[in-house]
Amino acid sequence: MLTMYDEKKGLVKTYWEDIRHRIVKVAPEFAKIVDGLSPNKSYPLYMAYYPYGDLKGDTISPFLPKIDGGNYRLSDRNIPKDVMNDLGYGSNSSPLGMLLEKKLEYFIDLKDLGITIPWQVISPGSFFPLSCILSINSNRNYSPNGILTAVSGGRSVFMLPKIGCFTNHQMLQRDYSVQSPPPKSLYDHWNIFKEIINSNTTKNKWQSCVVYFSQKWVDKIHNDKAWHPLKKLLLELGWKKYEYERNHLYYNFAYSLIQNSRNLKPNPYLVDTVSHLLTIAVGAVPGYAPACDNNLLPLDTLQEAFVESYGQKKYIPTIMAPAHFHLDNRKTHPVYYSLQSPTTLSFSPKSRKLSSTIFEIRELKHLVDIFTSELAKEKNILSDTIIHEAAKNVAFNFYHNNIDRHNLIEQSKNLIHHDERFSAKHAFKSADNSIFACDSPFVRGCISIGLKK
Repeated sequence: MLTMYDEKKGLVKTYWEDIRHRIVKVAPEFAKIVDGLSPNKSYPLYMAYYPYGDLKGDTISPFLPKIDGGNYRLSDRNIPKDVMNDLGYGSNSSPLGMLLEKKLEYFIDLKDLGITIPWQVISPGSFFPLSCILSINSNRNYSPNGILTAVSGGRSVFMLPKIGCFTNHQMLQRDYSVQSPPPKSLYDHWNIFKEIINSNTTKNKWQSCVVYFSQKWVDKIHNDKAWHPLKKLLLELGWKKYEYERNHLYYNFAYSLIQNSRNLKPNPYLVDTVSHLLTIAVGAVPGYAPACDNNLLPLDTLQEAFVESYGQKKYIPTIMAPAHFHLDNRKTHPVYYSLQSPTTLSFSPKSRKLSSTIFEIRELKHLVDIFTSELAKEKNILSDTIIHEAAKNVAFNFYHNNIDRHNLIEQSKNLIHHDERFSAKHAFKSADNSIFACDSPFVRGCISIGLKK
C-alpha cells in the first residue's frame, strides 16, 4: 500500500527536500515560506498518484491509491500505521492536500436524475480542503456532509456529437473491451471514457498527483508562531475562495429587488438559470468548454478511439469539459451553459412544462438582458461588486440549432465562427472533412459567456 520510492504510482511517503522542486513550479510563494521553516524528516509528506477516473474522495471518506492499482479508504482499519498516524486526521473529510499535476473535479452526483453538477475544477498549486485551516472551535457545524465527490480528472465530461449508435459502439467493445452499453445520456459518457482509458489497448499513463500534508504540518500551522506566515497565506487563499459564497445572500436579495421593481413574474426555473449564469460569469462555478489539452482528461486517447474505432467520421470529436470563466483575464475563453444539460443548484419547477426550448431560451434572453442592464447601473445595491463588473463586461449570447423567427437567438452552426476551439485544428484526432456538431443536444439551447469585445 505504501512505498518510499517514487515510481509514479500508488502512495509515496516523502519529505520536503525531496519534492520541493516540484512544489516550487506550481506554488512558488508557498515554497518560499516553507523554505524558511526548513521542515526536516519528522514532517512527512505523502504523494498520491491517481489514474484517470479514480475517486479521490466521495461523500463518505477520502481514498488513497494502492501501488498495484485500486484504492482504499483512509477510514479502513488495515491501512499502514504511518498513514493512519500522519493522515488519519482527515479520515472524515480529507487531509490537507495540494495538487501537483493535472486537474481534479469536485462535483455533485445525482444518480437518480442522471446528471452531475460540476462544483469546482482544481488546478496545480491549489490547496484543499482549506477548512482544515479555516475551521475554528465551535459547537455548531455549518458544513453538510454527503454532497461533494472528487475524482482524478474530469467527471462531468461528454462527447459533443452523439455516440449512441449500437453498431459503432460494438467496435469500441471489440477494440477496447468496453463493457458498458451505448450511452443513453451525457451522464453515461464518462463510464465509457474510463473503460477506454483503462483498456490494455491504450496503455494510457494519464494520472494526477496530489501531495498530502501530515498532521504535524497542520499542528505547526495552527500552533507555532514561526509558522504563522504559512497560516496567513492559507487563510488568505481560503478567504478569497469563499468570497462569493459569503455574499451570495446579498446577490439573491438584489435579484429579488430587480424582479419587484420591474414587475417581473417570470418562470422560477429561468430565474434560477439567470442567477446561475451570473455565478458562472464571476467564476464561482464552472461552465463547459471544448477540451483542447490533456490536463483534465486524456483527450488524445479518447479522440483517437472515437475516430478510428467507433468511426466518428462526420463530426469533429469535440469533448466538452467543466471550465471556470476568468473575468479578470482579458485572454479568457468563453464558457457555455445548456438548457438541455442543466447544472443549476436550484430545482424550481418550470411553469410551462410543455414549452419548447427555443421559447424558453427567448424568455431567458429577455430576463438576462433586464438583469444585466439593471446590475450594470452605477447606482444599485451591487454597485462596485463583482456582479456589477460582470454585468458590465460579460456578453451572454444565445444559440439554438433551429432558425428563430424573432431573430433573437443565433443559430448554433455559427458557434464555430465565434470560438475556434470547436474546429478540427484544436482536436488531436479528427477525420478528414469532419464538421462541427451543430445539431448536438448540448447546443440546442446554449448560452455562451464571454468578455465583451
